[in-house]
Formats: sequence, structure tokens, C-alpha cells
Amino acid sequence: MSQTDPHADPGAPARPLLESIDSPADLAPLPSERLPELCNEIRGFLLDNVQRTGGHLGSNLGVVELTVALHRAFDFRRDRVVFDVSHQAYVHKLLTGRREGFATLRQTGGLCGFTNPEESDYDLFHTGHAGTSVSLGLGLALAAAHEKEPPHVVSVIGDASLGAGVAFEALNHAGALGQKLVVVLNDNQWSISRSVGAMARYLSRIRSARLVQRAQQEIASLINAIPVIGPRVDRTLDQIGEVIRHSLVPGHVFEELGVTYVGPIDGHDVRRLESELLRIKELDGVVLLHTLTQKGKGHPDALEHPERVHGVKPSAPPAPKEAKVTDDRGAGREDGKLPPSSAPPRKGPAFTKAFASSLVKLAERDLRIQAITAAMPSGTGLDAFAERFPARFHDTGITEQHALAMAAGMAKGGLRPVAAIYSTFLQRGYDQVFQEIVLQGLPVLLCLDRAGLVGQDGPTHNGVFDIAYLRTFPGVVLCAPRDASDMDRMLEMALRQDGPVAVRFPRDTAPDPEVIHATERREMAPGKAEVLCEGERVVVWAYGPLVGQALLAAERLRADGVEIGVVDARFAKPLDEELLARHAQDYRWIVTLEEHQRAGGFGSAVLEALSRQPAGDARVRVLGIPDRFVTHMSSRAEQLASLGLDAAGVEQTVRNLLQSARIS
Repeated sequence: MSQTDPHADPGAPARPLLESIDSPADLAPLPSERLPELCNEIRGFLLDNVQRTGGHLGSNLGVVELTVALHRAFDFRRDRVVFDVSHQAYVHKLLTGRREGFATLRQTGGLCGFTNPEESDYDLFHTGHAGTSVSLGLGLALAAAHEKEPPHVVSVIGDASLGAGVAFEALNHAGALGQKLVVVLNDNQWSISRSVGAMARYLSRIRSARLVQRAQQEIASLINAIPVIGPRVDRTLDQIGEVIRHSLVPGHVFEELGVTYVGPIDGHDVRRLESELLRIKELDGVVLLHTLTQKGKGHPDALEHPERVHGVKPSAPPAPKEAKVTDDRGAGREDGKLPPSSAPPRKGPAFTKAFASSLVKLAERDLRIQAITAAMPSGTGLDAFAERFPARFHDTGITEQHALAMAAGMAKGGLRPVAAIYSTFLQRGYDQVFQEIVLQGLPVLLCLDRAGLVGQDGPTHNGVFDIAYLRTFPGVVLCAPRDASDMDRMLEMALRQDGPVAVRFPRDTAPDPEVIHATERREMAPGKAEVLCEGERVVVWAYGPLVGQALLAAERLRADGVEIGVVDARFAKPLDEELLARHAQDYRWIVTLEEHQRAGGFGSAVLEALSRQPAGDARVRVLGIPDRFVTHMSSRAEQLASLGLDAAGVEQTVRNLLQSARIS
């Protein structure tokens, strides 16, 4: 790395070619025979740096040559490139002047793990969901179509993302329009887990038919060897290739959609890639270049365990960064320091593991239970269910809409489907939740993993909107466990209901149940909260895992002689309105605490419920995420602290309220 880089590792190997690239313009004078050397340096850089900081490693190791070739063949100062999901854009970042920022990748104040227009003009969108790059690319191409010399537009999409419905919709429309667009298919046979579905099998057939290429090459050599007529018929090679390809792969899907198919070609042959891209950019209409790559290429575990190298954790926890901490009124503490760690002891399992374990136990007793996920078997913990009950496990690929509609059909047929989908991805199936599940009153259990803040992945993956968009549906039950013990009881309760239930939980470790509450817990029933401790003047109604933060704040305040009440709300819908009405009479302040946007969330539900109650003395202070997107930080804990949603923030809120009461 550059000697001016303050994060440079003095022991890092020299990478002279990579260190000479500060922008894509620096690639142009590089002789093509040196491109493989540059790619090796990039791959070494990624292995060294991403394993230290954490991030999406496997996908980026697989697109090194492809990204270099793209930047050689196109000028993205004017041309346009859109990376699907964009977690595989690290090489793109390296080539566009962000090399020296990689020591801060996915850390507070550092490089984003996805493309981000705030970082670079080379990044057009801040994307993080799969399947949309072709639609975005087509929109860009249509917007520039009136120009005398419109820029080239390239959409890079993976084979798993191509199975998403929106990608087919875009190809169907683009092919019908005949708009000039280059679609690069990065086929590595994996998303996070192995790609599934008929499209994956179809691409596998093309991948295995490498003799297509060999046959074309041999025919070309034979024809060119014929004196006089050879060069004349050389131009018919493409047509001959089409005959061969159609005979080996009948019903060529892409070309039936009006898309010119090129490939498959070796996605790790950088010089061949550049040559093909230069040729393709001169073609009209939609052209799909099918490249075959190896996920995690260069990593020692890539061949045997490609799923393990998809995303890696930091080799050492990142050093805490200073952050501006927002108190309950939205004003910032300008001392630039975070409060001391306020999380309760972390002795329990991860919430995801607790969910998976609970579901397996319930499925052993109830043969109707079916588990569904959309390309996230390991991320949702359902790989354990799949191993135990393979016939009752369904991975639909990156198709949340289909997964949810299928769950509705299962429920109508008498089964008990459990759809485990990240909160941020459930948004993609919003209409199916409405039309196919809730409107029909069907007993589908939605388990929303990664609900709340997600640390290093940032705003594209923060699951902070689900309470608002689900709470408006009539008849739905919304709940959140505070620990692993309540996860067991909540899932069991949910599967007894005759209608839809959504359970949300974060990407974090569950607190040990005994740390929070050692006594017998109240029966788990919709609309029944649990009072954990009574107090004076102030009561905190906390939702989900933030109950632990409320209890820790109460403990700290108690040490100063301040007694506050703490309630585990358990349910955002229906609320325990009976208890809430009593607290509105008994307390001066009700503080609501949630890991969700303030607008439309749990606090909003409390305010709405109180508006229907007889007048009480209590005022309400809503603690949640303000009306903005929360950027990535090194950890979820740091994000919570920056928003005043940890124990220190709750404690400060209570002290401010009591101080204002004394002043008034």
C-alpha cells in the first residue's frame, strides 16, 4: 500500500502493480500480459485485508479478473456499471481510488461493504438486495437513449440473483424493447449457500457443456485452414455455434427472451474477458455474457467449503471508534466519547441458534411444521432443520415473494409453515404477506431474523421497518422474545394461533435468562406483557432484546436511589392495553424502548393505544431510531449506543425526565 497510508501494514508484501492503480485510468497503459499479475496482487490484498477486517470475501475473490476486465473494456467515468447486491464490489473499490481505506472496511466511519454514491462517483446506487441490477441498468440505458452517443450500461448479476423474479421481469422487458444493455452473468453456482432451482440446473447444464466452446474453436480452425473460401465463411461461425449450442441445450432461455447469449467463458481468464467485452460492447440490443467463476478463488478453503468463505469475521475485534451519541431528545453529546459498555453478560446462544433449536424441538412433536427460507438456510439457522427433517425443509432461492405465497398455500392445506426471512428481505414479499397470508387469515409463522440494527452491513440490511409495515395489517400478532427462554415459549405460542404471527429477533447473542429475570414468568399469550419490576414516576416499556438494556439502566439508577419500573412488552400487537391504562394512571412518564424506527413502531402503537384510554397523568417518551438511515458501524452495540438505545442512553433519558420534572 501507499507509504502515505496511515493504516499500512509494514509487514505486508509488496504489490507494485496494485499500488500503481489509483483510478481506472491507470489500468489502460498496463500491458495485457501483466493483467494476470495484477489480478494475483488484488487477490492477495483481499485475502490479507478482508480476513483482518471481516466482510464478503468469497464473492470478491471470484470476480477479480471480471472486474479488472470491465474497467479495461469500459470507461465508467461515462459508462455505467451496476453490481447486483454489490457485496462483490470490493475489487471495483480498489480500482477506483479507495485502496487506502480498506483497513476501515465495514467499520465505524470507514468504507461501506456495498457500493455507496457518497464514497465515489463510480458507485451509482447504494444497493444490498438481490435481483435488481438488470432493472436499474435498463432504467439507466433508457434515460440516456436520447443522447447522440449514449454511454454503455453494464449490469453484473450472479446466478443465484438471476433466479429472482425481478431479474426475469427485467430481462423480459429489456429483450422486448431491444434496448442496448450488457448483462454480465457471474455464474459460480452459489449465493451464500448453493444456488437452487430450475435456473440453477439450467445454468449447470450450460456450464458442463464446455465442449460447445471446444467444438466452436475446432470448427474455426478447420474452416480458416481451407484455402480461399475459409475467410469467406468464417463469419458464419456464430450461426454454426448457435446450432451446436441449441442441440446441446434445447430451448435456449435467454435467446427466447430476445437476449443475445455469449458464453460460457472462463471468468478467470482476464485477457479473454477483456477481448469478449470489447466485442460485446459493439453489439446492439441486450447481450448476456455468461462467465464461469469459482467463489473464493485463491482461498485455501474455497473448493471444499465455499459457503464458509462467503463472509468472514474480523481476525480481531476492531478497535472502538469515537462516535457522536444522541440522547433521548435527539441532541448530540459532543464529547466524542461513547459511554462504557452497558450490555448485560452475554452467556446465552445467538438468537438465530435459539430459534433454530426451538423450531427443531417443536417439529419433533408436530409433523405439520414446515420450514421455508429464501436462499438463507445457514443465515437463518435452518440448516439444522434441513438436516433433521429434509422432506419438510424448503429453500426457494432468492424468491421471497414466492416463498411467502407458497407458505400461504401450505397453511391453507393444513400445514404449519414457518418462513424464516431476514427482516430487511421480508419487505420484498410485502404484497404476499398482505394478500396471500393476512387477508386470508392463514396461520403462517413469520420469523424475522436480523430484526433491528446489524452493525457492519448498514442501512441496506438494518431490519428497522417491519413493525410499522406489519402492524397496520388487521389480525396479525407481532411479538419479540427478550432471550432464548422466551424464544421457546413464543414460538410454541405462535404455532398454536389460528392466524398469522410475526416474531422478530436481532443478529446478536441472547442474554442469559437468569440475568434478566429469575422468577416464574407470566404465561405467554397474545397481548399479555410482563412487569419485571415496579417503580416510581417512570416506567420503561421495552420491546424484545432491549428489555435487558432497560433492566440494566434500572439497576444503575437504583444504585442512586432512583426506582423505575420495567415492563417486557412482548407484543407490539396486540398491546396489553389493560396494563398500559393502569400505568398511565400510576406513573408520571412512560418511556418506550425499541430497536426500530420511531415512526409507526412500538412506541407509536403505545401512543395510539393511550389515545383510546381515559385521560391519565402519564406522558410518553418514545426511544427508537430517528427519521434517518443508520450507517454501518463496527457493531450493533455501537449503533445502539450512538442512538441512546443502550442502558446508558435509557439511564440518561430517565435522569433528564426527572430533572425536567424538578425544574417545572
